[in-house]
Amino acid sequence: MTVKNINVTYWKQSTGLTGQNLTQSNQKKFARVAKKYHKVTGYQLSKMKLYKASRVGARQVKKEFGARIGSTSIAMFEIVLTGIYQELVGIKTKVDFGTFKVSGYKDFANNKKRA
Repeated sequence: MTVKNINVTYWKQSTGLTGQNLTQSNQKKFARVAKKYHKVTGYQLSKMKLYKASRVGARQVKKEFGARIGSTSIAMFEIVLTGIYQELVGIKTKVDFGTFKVSGYKDFANNKKRA
């Protein structure tokens, strides 16, 4: 009899504000952007500020199209991350941060220097 080792990883969807914004792919993208954000600004990227901004965008989509906030928040989270990343690497982004009630990517800082 042979014994086989199987490594299993899985994603468990959270609830509440986190669950309405974060998916496995969004978490991976957040990790990449957060690393770049720290390198460029010296500050941590605040996931909570991203959650709140994505909810602003999701509410606008709901108002205009009647879509579910839980569904559109996930997309808005990724859109905001994409805009932040583009700004960090010097690409003029098409994301209008004013739509999310912030003036720019620097508003997503955790306001604490990371060691």
